[in-house]
Amino acid sequence: MKSAVKLFILFLSSAVIVLIVAPLFQKGCFIDGMLYKTVSYNYAEGLASFWNMKFTDTSMTFFCEQPPLYFYLLSNFYKLFGVHYLTDRFFTLLLFIALTVLLHLILKLVFKKTQSYLLLTYFFLLAIPVFCWSYVNQVIEPLVCVFVSLGILFFIRFLRTDKIVFMILFGLVCYLLFLTKGFQSCFIVVLPLSYFLFTKLKKTFFLFSFISVGVFLLLIIGSIFMYIPAKVWFECYYSARLVLTIENVGNTTNNHFEIIGRFFSEVIVCLGIVVLLILYLRIKKAYPLVFVIRNFLANKLALALFITSLFGSFPYAISLVQRGFYLIPSFICFVLALVIGLRRYWTIVFCGLERIDKFKLVWIFTGMVMLAAVFYFCFNLTAYKRDEIKLKDIDKILPLLQEGETVIIESAMWNDFSLHSYLYMAKKISLSVEGKESRFLIKVKSSTNDTPQHKINLNTNELELYFIPKTLP
Repeated sequence: MKSAVKLFILFLSSAVIVLIVAPLFQKGCFIDGMLYKTVSYNYAEGLASFWNMKFTDTSMTFFCEQPPLYFYLLSNFYKLFGVHYLTDRFFTLLLFIALTVLLHLILKLVFKKTQSYLLLTYFFLLAIPVFCWSYVNQVIEPLVCVFVSLGILFFIRFLRTDKIVFMILFGLVCYLLFLTKGFQSCFIVVLPLSYFLFTKLKKTFFLFSFISVGVFLLLIIGSIFMYIPAKVWFECYYSARLVLTIENVGNTTNNHFEIIGRFFSEVIVCLGIVVLLILYLRIKKAYPLVFVIRNFLANKLALALFITSLFGSFPYAISLVQRGFYLIPSFICFVLALVIGLRRYWTIVFCGLERIDKFKLVWIFTGMVMLAAVFYFCFNLTAYKRDEIKLKDIDKILPLLQEGETVIIESAMWNDFSLHSYLYMAKKISLSVEGKESRFLIKVKSSTNDTPQHKINLNTNELELYFIPKTLP
């Protein structure tokens, strides 16, 4: 079995390199990721505080769109290793490694031999497209996944030891989740509550839920409502984020149930493998489907994790502001539910892999895949995964701009927050739609040209830079 594990490790390592590591280190980033990095950069530069973050000098000067913990952690990474585009990539990679360690510790508490089940867990996670996408584009959800896994770990440790310290730690994790992504990321509180229901209302688990939720609420009240800067932030967050989301401002869909469909479409490979396993049991072993279902339902931890995953995803249907990456933390619970709940049946898959690894051709093929993945990483390290044209234009524009100055842009460009971020992270350039003291104007190349005599010829493709003489009003 050890050789089969090595083969699977080699295969999954290749997948991680191609799906996550290689695109992560390429230039460009999803708009949300760039926005978060810019906010973290300001904190690292001493231009913001924990409860008073900012985006740029002209846009979202009081940034309360998201809680501050992610920005605090990333900013400290900038302080330690410098503000370089590779620094935040390594921070994201560290989150991936932290998740791996936590999943290993969780499975170690459930299984005697954890390697095979850890690899299976990661196979399922890598088969979820948006899971890989979240690391590549550096959104907040990878940190949420770490805290969700930490909460699961503390809960299982409590199941094994009955120590009150794990109740307190679970409540602390819920508080950290709130500070990372808000109330919606605290869905992990459903885990002990559902487990409590499935154990016939056993008092121990009621006590766990009561104490952990109590610690969570005590920390919220103590830090948010009794500390004025935190209270000001929360009031802004409540009105700018929570209320507007419920009112569907900035909606991304017209169908409330789209997020539920997205949930099942993302895990289609996981479900497909489960279906194939059940079909194999039914056809080859004459094993009834009802026994598989009964065994899954009999596993209270797996069932509680499954219910928790639904609570971590389906409530997003309340609003029309829906993004696929919102679901990522719930996938941690969903995948663990499949791995733990069908534990006795995965041994069939492991036995099949043990037979396959005896063929030298399989080893040769897997080795070639690994080699190809390494070459892919090396040859694409300087490539762009997003905004290639824009970034190349910015490289040509930046030498003419002074650090910290404000540049005028057209009003139609104001919501291009990636442009805001790229310029600010490079030279603290802020953008404005008006400004009498500004020396330069940036336009989209296809837009109308009212001042052709002041255009600076830079051979750009998407953006154009114009000089504004001081004599102009």
